[in-house]
Amino acid sequence: MTAVAEANPTVARRKLAVYFRRLREQHGTSFDQLAAILEVDRSQASRLYTGARGFQVEDVLALCRWYGLDAAEQARLVALAEEARKRGWWQQYDLAPSLRTLIGMEQAAVSISEYAGSVIPGLLQTREYAEAAAAVAYGAIDVPPQRVADAVKVRMRRQQILARARPPELWVVIDEAVLARVGGGVAVMRNQLEHLHAKANTPGITVQVVGFDYGLYPGGFHSILLQMAEGLPDVIYNEALAEPDDTSDTAALRAARKRWDRLRALALSPRESAELILRHVDRLGS
Repeated sequence: MTAVAEANPTVARRKLAVYFRRLREQHGTSFDQLAAILEVDRSQASRLYTGARGFQVEDVLALCRWYGLDAAEQARLVALAEEARKRGWWQQYDLAPSLRTLIGMEQAAVSISEYAGSVIPGLLQTREYAEAAAAVAYGAIDVPPQRVADAVKVRMRRQQILARARPPELWVVIDEAVLARVGGGVAVMRNQLEHLHAKANTPGITVQVVGFDYGLYPGGFHSILLQMAEGLPDVIYNEALAEPDDTSDTAALRAARKRWDRLRALALSPRESAELILRHVDRLGS
């Protein structure tokens, strides 16, 4: 039996935004015209075309009439608008809006490139390590225990994308400090490093480490670059202090790709990285 695909309102909203933005540019439609067509103010019309605000079915029908789209195309777009109004599994939890966007885009990504300078990437964490990391992250701002438990639950469910028949390619670059810093106690960290080593030898997953021997380098904040399919622009997710954000700005994407290429080049090779991970496992003892 074929599995039914889960609704992805994040991607549906982005698809509509990209589609109608291209039509607007092709036809030279101004935001003032759009506001009049949709019977909203100019700022609301602008937010629709960035994906910051979702399209209502009525919005889609009005734009289909304005641009003279045929019945088949109208039906396809209305179906996207209806999907965009649903709730993805990740939207059932109390998460930052930018993290919800990240998770929604992860579900449809072709490849995920991630740099981590302080913690093992979430897609490669064990449950015990995730619990320790969440306790530290949320303990600093004194949130209810249930929210910490939900954060771990969400992190574990996110990892299911790697078990799909056609998972996204995952490439991570990790600072050696992440391997050296014991998270959750020696036993938890040893298990985490063994898990990371096993994942590093899994097809479709590449792990590189920037070793201490390299010295200073331009690492920066935890960041994720997602390559999207189906005509969607790629997405950058930056975890800067307490205000993570995502963007698909072209200039920002160019800078992110250049930075990512630099990180891959200065990191140890995947084979050398795997050997280094094992040395840290040995350091922790049995």
